[in-house]
Amino acid sequence: MEVQSDLHSVMRFFNRMNALVWLAGIFVAHAALYIALGTATWFTTALLATCFYGAVILVGKLIGTYYKDKEESK
Repeated sequence: MEVQSDLHSVMRFFNRMNALVWLAGIFVAHAALYIALGTATWFTTALLATCFYGAVILVGKLIGTYYKDKEESK
């Protein structure tokens, strides 16, 4: 099953990723983007975008941990 293998790869990626490094990179990328666009509230906007992606990463890590535990119990 190709889909099962792809899902396993994605979940393994979420389990191994360092969330703080990713969030720092996302914040820097958004800050650079909003500064380049001339956004007056670039810090707040970059922080809000980082919070959103942080929630997505956190949910991904939680699902990845559940998926890993489920695979180990088989």
